[in-house]
Amino acid sequence: MEIKRIINELKEERPYLKSPLELYERVLEFNRKCEKIIKDKAKNNLLDEIINEFSSIFEIPYEFSSFLKTSILNSAKDPFSEPKSILELPISEEETSKEEIKRALFILSKPFFIKYRESLKKKKKFEEIGRCVVCGEPVSLTMIDSENKRHMVCTVCGHEEEIFRIGCSYCMQKICEKIDLLVDEDEIRVELCKDCKTYIKSFKDEVYQKFKDPYLIDIISLPLDVVAQERGYIRRSPNIIGIQRVV
Repeated sequence: MEIKRIINELKEERPYLKSPLELYERVLEFNRKCEKIIKDKAKNNLLDEIINEFSSIFEIPYEFSSFLKTSILNSAKDPFSEPKSILELPISEEETSKEEIKRALFILSKPFFIKYRESLKKKKKFEEIGRCVVCGEPVSLTMIDSENKRHMVCTVCGHEEEIFRIGCSYCMQKICEKIDLLVDEDEIRVELCKDCKTYIKSFKDEVYQKFKDPYLIDIISLPLDVVAQERGYIRRSPNIIGIQRVV
């Protein structure tokens, strides 16, 4: 599998990224197994199967995974039709930190968001609401294709959509003079909005062809998150492994 080879090479070349890359490998495995579960299992068994996989892959204690299932059931919301309800679960902070809990819920929500996204028959356009039209979260990652068109890539639910080429996808201003740029050695860019202090990552097709995965590109450019946040700019949604604030 090409993406596995690329990740292994990156772990060798960039040891400072080994931990987030290994976590992303687990996220990929979890999403892949859940995709098969959702395809093969009856809906009434899905929650148990997904939580079991989550517990196994991420080595979650039985007590916590059992508590997760109980919390989802007690919420009286169907996570397949309201996947955001998982992110809003009132989980106790006794056993671990608030950030670790938020990250665990974020990763657990992935298969539910994917199923929900695939079930939607009609979607609004990004420019109508200024957020992802599937999950309602702000955009933090965009890619520019070979025809120089810009596409948002939602790190929460996986939705992709063409959006305006220049400007801030948070406050929606489209004046290029109000955007500053940071660029790393891989030609991954951070676009800094002077108006709302939001930053958004972007990369061109050449970068995508090299790394083959927009979420992986987001992870390997974590040093750009550090620089942008140290300058006072804000990332409005987490990356694929649930990291949002790094400083």
